[in-house]
Amino acid sequence: MTLLGVVGLAWATALVAPLATRYLRRFAGWAIAALLVGVLGLLLSVHAAVGDAAEVWPWVPSADIALRLRIDGLGFLFAVVVLGIGAIVMVYSTSYLRAPRSRGFYTLMAAFAAAMLTLVLADDLVVLFVAWELTTLCSYLLILRSGPSAREPATRTLIVTAAGGLSLLGAVVLIIVRTGTSDLTAALASDAWTSDPAFATTAAVLVAVAAMTKSAQFPFHAWLPDAMVAPAPVSAYLHAAAMVKAGIFLLLLFAPAASASPVWPVLLIAGGLFTAVMGGAFAVQVTDLKKLLAYSTISQLGLLVALIGIGTPAAMTAATLHVIAHALFKSAAFMGVGLIERRTGTRDMRELSGLARAKPWDAAMVVLAGLSMAGAPVLVGFVSKELMFEAYLDAPFPAPLGVVLTGVLVLAAVLTVAYSTKLLLPIFRGHPMDVAPWRSSAAMSVSVSAVALAGLALGPAVPVLEDLVRPAAADAAGVDIDRIGDLYLWHGINTALLLSIGAIVAGIALGLAYERRRPRPRVTPVTGVG
Repeated sequence: MTLLGVVGLAWATALVAPLATRYLRRFAGWAIAALLVGVLGLLLSVHAAVGDAAEVWPWVPSADIALRLRIDGLGFLFAVVVLGIGAIVMVYSTSYLRAPRSRGFYTLMAAFAAAMLTLVLADDLVVLFVAWELTTLCSYLLILRSGPSAREPATRTLIVTAAGGLSLLGAVVLIIVRTGTSDLTAALASDAWTSDPAFATTAAVLVAVAAMTKSAQFPFHAWLPDAMVAPAPVSAYLHAAAMVKAGIFLLLLFAPAASASPVWPVLLIAGGLFTAVMGGAFAVQVTDLKKLLAYSTISQLGLLVALIGIGTPAAMTAATLHVIAHALFKSAAFMGVGLIERRTGTRDMRELSGLARAKPWDAAMVVLAGLSMAGAPVLVGFVSKELMFEAYLDAPFPAPLGVVLTGVLVLAAVLTVAYSTKLLLPIFRGHPMDVAPWRSSAAMSVSVSAVALAGLALGPAVPVLEDLVRPAAADAAGVDIDRIGDLYLWHGINTALLLSIGAIVAGIALGLAYERRRPRPRVTPVTGVG
């Protein structure tokens, strides 16, 4: 099986989805999940057989454009996330959906997965751009089909992300003209990045703007809370493995070349940290669990963007591990909130209480997701957070600037713990409320449990992720894999651990204090939403 066969099978899954839906209705999710697992299995076999590999198939020979595919460490990591989380979300959907709503849903979700897989395996700038735009189209249609109230949010989402697509198109055209090739690997290795500062700066800014629109960075962030009109499976996949992760992938992909421009780290670090704090501040204000998670995604992506801006091997190791940690806890959290809403009829924190006694197992899984998001020991989110702190402490910043940036990171970590605390309060607070029977949402519970327990298990077992993380981090940092450190749970009693403990204590105190105030939701001018 070749890479083209892997990608072709992913698109074939989207083509057979309408037929599966016609006969299996909402239970077509099981079949599509099985097909995505099959695609993942084939990808693993190709990677095991040949390691890093590239394939070229003619497409537009007159313009030297080809269907170039490549599997390297970075593409492999994202492909595993895209297919693995995609399969779990499909299983979840079999309980979440009702029969009429499944029409077209599975087709678009399978196409979403195929477009993301094409994006992360593309080795041609034109193929990359086409796949990028396909993810935009899939997300727009998935939001749009959520109901009449979704029209305006879907349109706003499309406008922002399509503008980012135009920015990427500008970068693609500029790079092809300047380097003389659409071959992505060759273009990124061109001497033009180091010998032509004007080109490097222009291309870096265009790529950064494209990625920041997709990954909801300030000032392009308002579309993401808007998109919460979409059903829980769409939100879970969009936030954990698709759409917003496309922006992170693009930054990691271009980082070795674009970092030749001095504008690149300044733009990413400043924009990422500001977004991380802003998203966290908004998250602690809302009472809708889904909007809380939307703002938390904005904040978490800001942390990733800033790490990519630092660009050191340690920072890229933290970023690539956090891609996995974020995929696990964010998919578990969104699917868990969808499960809470299905069984209680609401996702408003003011109306929820006593979930730990009303539905103990499901509540425990949401707790695991929240703890991993907060970076609590011993979950995988704790490991990635410790690596973040270490990356900042070891970064080659001038002393005063390093202290300031690390302080901003600590503030973002405090806010992360605060909104994670707010997420978990309805589970423990108050008397148990009435909930719907478990059997009607069994597949939802199984899906949430799978990713939540994976986040717990991969904390102590984080060394098993080294074959995924270290090659990806080496590719993103542009260094040999020998310069990427090993992964481990316990980092010792050091400054990073002390900062982490301080953030947890302060964050819990802030979350509890803010909850006692119980402020009414208000419209914040910067967000554009209430």
